[in-house]
Amino acid sequence: MSKGLTEGEIKSCIVEGGRLRNVLVVSSSADPDAEHLAYIRPSWKRGFLPLRTWGDKENRTYRDLDRLLVLIRQDFSYRGVVPLYVQGDPDMPRYSALASNAPSSSALLDRLEQDGTPPRPDD
Repeated sequence: MSKGLTEGEIKSCIVEGGRLRNVLVVSSSADPDAEHLAYIRPSWKRGFLPLRTWGDKENRTYRDLDRLLVLIRQDFSYRGVVPLYVQGDPDMPRYSALASNAPSSSALLDRLEQDGTPPRPDD
């Protein structure tokens, strides 16, 4: 079973009628040299899955955030909100469940589907 999504799989599934429901980006740090990893929620699979290298060998990270956004916007035709989090952000634990496809994440998935914003802890 795959651990994430490859660029080729995403493009192929989009051609076949799939779409990206949501995308979020996690930066390794707040430093200018940080690496950025996209988590993608496609219409053809459950949950947020990391963008992976060819052959699903490892996470595909980008040092150039603009290049990653061009991939998401132009190559994947995604027009929604792309939240950017720094690894260790207090809001990140709620997304760890999404990355592992936990069924308890349905309320967050519904909220992200509606307006692209994660619910606050008091929601």
